[in-house]
Amino acid sequence: MRNQSISRFIFITIIVLAILMVFNVVALHAVRRQYTPGTSAGASLFDIAGQVREWFGYIKQWQNLSIENAHLRSLVADDVSATATIKSLQTENETLRKTAGLATRLKRNLLPAGIFNISLSPDGYYALINKGSVDRIVAEQVVISLAGELIGKVVTVFSTSSQVMLVTDPAFSVTAKVLGNKTNGIVSGALAEGLSLNFITQADTISEGDTIVTTGDDLIPAGLVIGVVRRVENNETQLFKKVEINPSIQPGQGSVVVIQP
Repeated sequence: MRNQSISRFIFITIIVLAILMVFNVVALHAVRRQYTPGTSAGASLFDIAGQVREWFGYIKQWQNLSIENAHLRSLVADDVSATATIKSLQTENETLRKTAGLATRLKRNLLPAGIFNISLSPDGYYALINKGSVDRIVAEQVVISLAGELIGKVVTVFSTSSQVMLVTDPAFSVTAKVLGNKTNGIVSGALAEGLSLNFITQADTISEGDTIVTTGDDLIPAGLVIGVVRRVENNETQLFKKVEINPSIQPGQGSVVVIQP
């Protein structure tokens, strides 16, 4: 232990001596650089002192610039925050305006909400919205987009959030029809394949590109857009046609509304 202390003392001493030697070399170089024949050593030292003061002046300027930059960064951050707040309020106002118009068309009460998580797995297609029991959300309430597109229905309610089963989940079904004619059936989810329209007979009129909407014959209001027919398979040996549908909306994190009583 004593040997270690001695070694540490010697090491520190060497470091200190090296630092002193560096300072001496720098000072000597400065004196030699400043000294010219006919100039006294005192004048040379005076010049060195002037340079030192000048260096300290530069350091002070750097400090002032650093403070000024910090102030400017703070102003920029405040401006960005204010802009974000304005944009958020504009989006909120636009959402409320669209919700009011949609509520008038559907003649139903609507609660604005937001999707903040989506789970697409073989076990089912679900989303979470930021409204729950404290907002009077209950199971089976329908979730739609601001454009009146069917997204899904509430299946589980928590205090401040709710789980929504998406239309593409196999357990989801809704009565539907072709917009513009009387062909109707039942739409059910098909996971990654989108949707299928079932119980369409060979005699029913339906084509690719047709828009499918809700009929209102169940608990879901009429006139909500479900999707567009992607493919129609006719087989005269089968009673029903096979109809595949692309869902009208691919839900992401964004604004939705919940239909309430």
